[in-house]
Amino acid sequence: MSSGEVISSSSTRSRIDSGIRQATHSGRRIHRSRSGRISLPLLLFCCLIAALCGFASADEGGYAPLWQQGANDAVSSAAVAQDGSTIVAGAGSVVYLLDQQGNVLWKTVVGSRVNGVGISPEGSYIGVAADKLYLFDRDGNELWTEKTTFVYRGVALSSNGMYVAAACDNGAVFIFDRNKKQLWDYDMGTDGYAIAMSENGRKIALGCDNQGVYYLNSREGESWSYGTGKLVKGIALTPDGRFVAAGSVDRCVYLSTGEGEHLWKYPTEDAVLATALSNEANEIFAASGRTVYILDRAGADLQKIAFDGRVESVAVTPDGEFLVVGGGDGDRSIHLFTDNAALIESRDPTEVVIDDTKPSNSTASDVLPPAPDDTADPAVEVNARAEGVPITSQVLGWVENIISLLFEPQKDFLA
Repeated sequence: MSSGEVISSSSTRSRIDSGIRQATHSGRRIHRSRSGRISLPLLLFCCLIAALCGFASADEGGYAPLWQQGANDAVSSAAVAQDGSTIVAGAGSVVYLLDQQGNVLWKTVVGSRVNGVGISPEGSYIGVAADKLYLFDRDGNELWTEKTTFVYRGVALSSNGMYVAAACDNGAVFIFDRNKKQLWDYDMGTDGYAIAMSENGRKIALGCDNQGVYYLNSREGESWSYGTGKLVKGIALTPDGRFVAAGSVDRCVYLSTGEGEHLWKYPTEDAVLATALSNEANEIFAASGRTVYILDRAGADLQKIAFDGRVESVAVTPDGEFLVVGGGDGDRSIHLFTDNAALIESRDPTEVVIDDTKPSNSTASDVLPPAPDDTADPAVEVNARAEGVPITSQVLGWVENIISLLFEPQKDFLA
């Protein structure tokens, strides 16, 4: 990747640009390209294609646990290298780095609660968002810190740590290079809670306090945005930036394309705190309540994994082979799952208890989710290898969700 892929610009220019952008906000609605107006014949054709594709994949297995590692506090953030060899997690004020076997390579204490962690795709650099922005190498050496009067809430890294993007509670997004040089800053006008970056560092997705999901081009600023109705705490990008998954406190998961086409939203029973995506959005992962939801690109259930405590973070390798889950109160552990049949067969069967339970046949739709049932007993075992959803249910889900291509997010949202 050439260093010219992110244009270095001064803070003054970025602030001027953002001022012009903000001056036009009051009359601007959601960006949506004309390609979003899909005709009924095309919808029906897409339904048929989705149904045919589903028959080929319906019998694939689900995720099973490989190990879990206890942490000192709720595991509020997690990230994984693309090959699954290295896992980073934040719990309280402690940063953990683990290998694929669950061994703790190192851990270190930072100056405050860890709000977010990130790892470069090949696993060489680790970013930490807390009272400062921290950059470590894989051996645990602190390369640099950046401290200001505000708190960093999220961090994401491009290949080889070439670019480090951070979201802050002062409403700004910053991009540094791995030598700490500030390349770019952009005034969002609202606090950022979660941030994701494409592999080449050119695309950024942001979840914000003002209920918005934003898609930025690091050369040009904001490309599009939409509102969810409540705070957005989960955000994920595919490595190429072609798909965006967002999770909101409104208890919904949202899937969009990098072009701003809103594909569907899926109702959960609790606030969605984190999301993750495999390549081409073949699988979408969402942490909500005590459950990790796994959906296909059409929004149909593939699997639900239940935990003893609240799930606070998820991360997945682009090929979908390794899934990292961070548990909150009632769990406080780092979990590694896989869908690799050979690894599942080779694990020690006494390490975990597996409850083969079918997931419910819910699908993504443009409807409000049901209110959570506070009287229901929480799940107490890891439902790791849920049986496949019946073909008929998947096809119905695909039909419903392709029709929801017509879904418009909040129309009165002003970015």
